Amino acid sequence: MADPVKTPKRPYRAPQRAAAAARTREAIVTAAKDAFERLGWSGTTMRGIADQAGVSVKTVEALYRTKAELLKQVIDYAIAGDLRPIPVLGRDSVAAMQAAPDAPTMLDLHARHARAVSGRAALVLWVAEQAAPAHQDVAKLWAQNNDNRRTGARWTAATLLTKPGLPPHIGQRYAEEVFWIAIDPATYRSLTLGRGLRPAGFESWIKNFYRKMLLH
Repeated sequence: MADPVKTPKRPYRAPQRAAAAARTREAIVTAAKDAFERLGWSGTTMRGIADQAGVSVKTVEALYRTKAELLKQVIDYAIAGDLRPIPVLGRDSVAAMQAAPDAPTMLDLHARHARAVSGRAALVLWVAEQAAPAHQDVAKLWAQNNDNRRTGARWTAATLLTKPGLPPHIGQRYAEEVFWIAIDPATYRSLTLGRGLRPAGFESWIKNFYRKMLLH
């Protein structure tokens, strides 16, 4: 007698559990971002983050083994604007720049992009920069951030050079240097915290900076 045909088991799916896990992760990351920005690296503790997120310390440590690992996630979250595993160069704002019809339009879009990213990430990146000299794991994180910024400046410059409306004397290296300054989190902090510009004022300043440095 032939063996009865066995119905293959369906993979176990629990969308509600996945949604709850995503909410927990976001609660931890947003609590950590607030703590790092208010208290700095030394003043922030995993227990304090857990208390603020309304979860146990074990839950935080199960997701993020160390404070440096959690800081990395906070920085990624701040730069991207959410926890989706989509790199910055795969985001809609970058696609819009790539599709821009000319250099002036692309530069205006990049100024808006710089405002959004810096507004979310400038303060927590300051935490990483300050902690890096004394903590090797944070130093690696800060070095990786600089590498990522270098990649961003290089991509933006190369894309800009494909657009009409750019003066012929503008080259790749020079454009990279202009973008490097614009997306430096210290530039945002200096103009907002130091000079009192609002985020919209920062965006206007960057647009004017681009016009003077790249369109003349």
